[in-house]
Amino acid sequence: MPPRRRDRREVDRPLRKEVRLLGRLLGEVLIEQEGEELFALEERIRTLAIRRRRGPSDGRAHAAAELSGLLASLPHDRIEPVIRAFTVYFRLVNLAEQHHRIRRARAYATDPDARPQRGSIEAAMRTLKDAGVPAERVRAALRSLDVTLTLTAHPTQAARRTVLEKLYRIARHLEERDRCQLTPVESAERLDEIREEITALWQTDEVRRERPTVGDEVKNVAWYIEEILWDLIPDLSAAIGRAFEAVYGEPFDAEIVPFRIHSWVGGDMDGNPLVVPAVLEDALFAYRIRGLRRLIRAARDLGGALSQSVRHVTPPPWLLASNEEDAAAMPAVAAHFGPRTEGEPWRRKLHFIEARLVATLEHAEHGRAAARERSGQGPAREGRAFVRPEEPTHAIPYRDPSELERDLALVADGLRAAGCARAGERRARALLSQVRALGFALAELEMRAPGEDARAAARAIAEGCVEPSRMSAEARRVFESLQRIAEAQRDAGESACRTLVLSMTQSEHDVLAALECARAAGLWDEARSCARLDVVPLFESLGALNDSARILRALLAHPAYRPHVLARGVQEVMIGYSDSGKEVGLLAASAALRRVQETLPKIAAEAELPLRVFHGRGESVARGGGPAHQALLALPAGSVGGRYKATEQGEALEHKYARPELAMRTLELMLSGVLIHTLGAQPRPPATAELRFAEAFDELAETGRRVYRALVWEEPRFVEFFTAVTPVDEIARLPLGSRPSKRRAGGLESLRAIPWVFAWTQNRAILPGWYGVGSGLEAMGQRPEGEELLKEMMASWPFFRAVIDNVEMVLAKADLSIFAGYAELAPPAARKAVAPRIIAEYRRTRSWLKRLTGNRRLLDGNPTLQRSISLRNPYVDPLSFLQVELLRAARGGDAGRDRSLLLTLNGIAAGMRNTG
Repeated sequence: MPPRRRDRREVDRPLRKEVRLLGRLLGEVLIEQEGEELFALEERIRTLAIRRRRGPSDGRAHAAAELSGLLASLPHDRIEPVIRAFTVYFRLVNLAEQHHRIRRARAYATDPDARPQRGSIEAAMRTLKDAGVPAERVRAALRSLDVTLTLTAHPTQAARRTVLEKLYRIARHLEERDRCQLTPVESAERLDEIREEITALWQTDEVRRERPTVGDEVKNVAWYIEEILWDLIPDLSAAIGRAFEAVYGEPFDAEIVPFRIHSWVGGDMDGNPLVVPAVLEDALFAYRIRGLRRLIRAARDLGGALSQSVRHVTPPPWLLASNEEDAAAMPAVAAHFGPRTEGEPWRRKLHFIEARLVATLEHAEHGRAAARERSGQGPAREGRAFVRPEEPTHAIPYRDPSELERDLALVADGLRAAGCARAGERRARALLSQVRALGFALAELEMRAPGEDARAAARAIAEGCVEPSRMSAEARRVFESLQRIAEAQRDAGESACRTLVLSMTQSEHDVLAALECARAAGLWDEARSCARLDVVPLFESLGALNDSARILRALLAHPAYRPHVLARGVQEVMIGYSDSGKEVGLLAASAALRRVQETLPKIAAEAELPLRVFHGRGESVARGGGPAHQALLALPAGSVGGRYKATEQGEALEHKYARPELAMRTLELMLSGVLIHTLGAQPRPPATAELRFAEAFDELAETGRRVYRALVWEEPRFVEFFTAVTPVDEIARLPLGSRPSKRRAGGLESLRAIPWVFAWTQNRAILPGWYGVGSGLEAMGQRPEGEELLKEMMASWPFFRAVIDNVEMVLAKADLSIFAGYAELAPPAARKAVAPRIIAEYRRTRSWLKRLTGNRRLLDGNPTLQRSISLRNPYVDPLSFLQVELLRAARGGDAGRDRSLLLTLNGIAAGMRNTG
């Protein structure tokens, strides 16, 4: 029987078995490393926590009191081992759940009677065919697909890379146990290897001794590309082709780049004083050098595989001519390889390609060494050695990725022409697709800088000052960084870095100023009358979002800007989910973002220009997170148009891209959503109904905004309460990320949205994800026929359903009984002014969500997530109780609590499955 028809408990049986296995192995490690006493203490805490949640109702209060007393009286030397025991357990449970997702996906794929898994590429194709979309329209949409992941660092990311690597190895062992029929000896060996990794995990310090540098963050993000995403570029193309042929019955026969990878890590200057021009320049070199090393290994492997001999295969004359041209241009390389590649033209061509890549790498390494010496940074430290080829490097470096593309296309086309389509062409085209997607670099770096800094630099230029040393510090940083980008483009092509995002854009003058800076910095293409980079306004505040339509109209009509964007071919606009949510609450931010995505594409269409919306989403619901497929289908009609770009933050990488199968599933969900939306096959109410729904949502969003603002920004004691009941000040002092938690000195207004959400997640209230929603729903629902309208919106409008589903998930994770313990940390007057309002709004929101969904309990419609949260809560609770005691002690003058506090931050983040 297919898994979808089995009893749910039967489907989850392997997961429960795996969790028990990993828990047992962890228990053995605790006994071995710390002794029976710690294990008994941990078991006592765990039992009480479970009884507090699931025991007989008349005994829960007693269990809670006993648990609280036990944790409050823990000896100082037992606190850290207890925290670590629960944290490691969460890491293992998360791993088991990820592995179970992969197991379930494989069950779908191997069951011949099962329908395609929801959200897969094949499911999207079936949706399109059922909607009457012809094959040629689908083929055209896929050819023009423009999907970009922009990877960013996370200032509160809690896991170290060494921890992730150990977990990855455990995952591989679990996978082998699942997929292979092991002998008893092999099975015992796999268990020993898992136990060894858990032991090493226990012996590894999860706490960073110092803040990571920007270079450290570049290496971390590079790991996901090198180990996971690199290979998925051709894999995803192949999956698209298979799905198209399976559904439409005809071959796809088109080469596409399914997604591109960009990065802000190393180029994000917004509030991070460590990202200076020299650091940005070094990041450009780092991505390029790592990418070239990967390409050299790939070219070497491909050359080793293409052993076709002219004795058995007739190569096309243009391949032989290309080899002769290479030999004439690089005689030393030809002489070195001549005897070894005689009569093997494809291998000979790959040797020339490899030699040119090595020369390109050497050029980049020399450039990096010189740049680091100029800036006083010292030699670069790379994590892994690179084995150089034996051949001499008297080769001509590639000047641009397009040259490499031409060579690889020649190899692939030559294989097809010679009848070798099944003997190497697939591998050659896979490498070609990777170069088309990434160029020389592992990721295309983007620069982000405040709009006001671009204006300052433009003012200096207008006054005749084009020497960075004579500019203000902010102006100099922007202008000199653009100069370094110009140098990188001259060295490695435009794709080295061609995006400038202007944070906190307030007017069209920010964008025009950046354009002038690009011209003065050497980034102007005279032949095309445009800058060699895209200037992207980032609208973050409610005021900027509301003014975005006017700003875009002004830009697209401006005589200096319109020719630039016409030559570039697309106008990119970024919308921020984080700061708007922090400013006005979830409902009002959602309403504003929806209006912007309805309006801006229409303005661009009127100006006859394509528009790409860049979604600045976070992992948490308060910052635009939630199921990606559902969110895409809920976007306004016409807002995608085959172009989708979104941020993926460090924490999201850990959850969604830590294993190839998870990453593939994530990318399929994203691409299938883009494809369905682009071709108009997503469910949508009639236009008149949607207009009525939108008006109603704007009304309830305005109520939510007033309620949220009244608490967060207008209640005089709120900031006092917030700093007391959350570890926000402690977060700022801990070595979590290179970027400070605040953009600048100041109060709540200067606090970044990520630590804002992180702090509320730690105390289990998760307030930014729901506060004001209940009041908005109640105000609308109490009107005549208001509740019926809300239920109609739930049933018919994907946008509203997505918002409510996300809020329901947040409420299910929140725990106001735990939050009450944190509230006791606040001064009585502040607690009295704020806490009752939070509790009342929480109850109001829960009540209205149950009325709208018709569920008796939250998440009754999503039993998998419901069970996952239920499983985790008893294990998160002890960490929360301990964190309250640690905060109380630290604020009472007990020194030396930072380390234990950071451990609780890690543990709660792992248990809640997100930070900010």
